Amino acid sequence: MEPEELETPPEYERAEPHYFGMTPPALVAALGGAAVLAGIVLLATGSLAVGVLLLVAGLLLGFVFLEQARHRPSTHLDHVAISAIDNSRAYAGFTGVTVFAWTKAGREVARRRMEAKLIARKRAKLQYELGGAVHEGDDMRAETLNAEMATLDGELQRCLREMRVAVAKARLRMRQERDAIAATQVRRPAR
Repeated sequence: MEPEELETPPEYERAEPHYFGMTPPALVAALGGAAVLAGIVLLATGSLAVGVLLLVAGLLLGFVFLEQARHRPSTHLDHVAISAIDNSRAYAGFTGVTVFAWTKAGREVARRRMEAKLIARKRAKLQYELGGAVHEGDDMRAETLNAEMATLDGELQRCLREMRVAVAKARLRMRQERDAIAATQVRRPAR
């Protein structure tokens, strides 16, 4: 009789990449910061070429650090750097959407204001003519001018309504984008 074989559960291991010859992320961050500071000092003292080169080198080292931190976040500094970059991207996107939405709304409002101004001029001219027609007792002409003024009043109201809609759309788009970048809030259920 053969002894019963005991089955053991399989063990899984995750293969982690090993980057040989890669500078540790903290050292890259320190070198990048030192290069940026040295570049600023050299720019302030008048060494323009070397200062610019050190600034560029420091910024490149900063990008290397961020890339390393994103792929292998192991320290608190890595997590802070990643969240700072992610927040900066989110706020830059929010700013871009906000500027685009308000620029579009501003163009629409300006267009409608110009249109309303032209309509108001036509209306003022018609009102002057209407006064003349009433003064002369020309009821037929007065009725025609009165109907034309009512049409222009409707067009003015349409322009105002379209201006309000453009502003409301911009506010809605901004609110949606603000909600998208807002921090997640944990709310307790009502008891």
